[in-house]
Amino acid sequence: MKPRRKWKTSLFLFEQESCRPIENVQGPGFHVGIWWHDSELIVAFLQPVSEIDKPEHWIDSDLSHDSVWGVAQKLLACPSETEYFQVPRGRVVWDINLRSGILYHGNATPVDVFERLAELFQLPRWEARLDEHYLTGDALEEFYGLE
Repeated sequence: MKPRRKWKTSLFLFEQESCRPIENVQGPGFHVGIWWHDSELIVAFLQPVSEIDKPEHWIDSDLSHDSVWGVAQKLLACPSETEYFQVPRGRVVWDINLRSGILYHGNATPVDVFERLAELFQLPRWEARLDEHYLTGDALEEFYGLE
């Protein structure tokens, strides 16, 4: 059995319309939010489900990738011209009916990232779903017919 990879993490908690860095998630409850990763680091922005006022079938974070990219870009040591959609990323939502987290991701995210994200977001149950919105590289260009 292959040993599990240790991912470095940089976490941010989004509460009461402000975002602050945290060392780890403390207390009960699960979270939704957004994330990026490179070959060594996961940068995640978490929002407690208890903070969301308008639960529907899915509970989703108020965060958007473009709104916090400046923070993530520095942590991931990306050149200034790098756009937020060029780095593997995704979103975590909570499905109220299934009582399960859903990790939406692109083509460049390995399984061990999903496992670490489930821990970080404190998801008791989860599934990973490929979403073309989060494709990167050649897969993104092929999907949108870019040259």
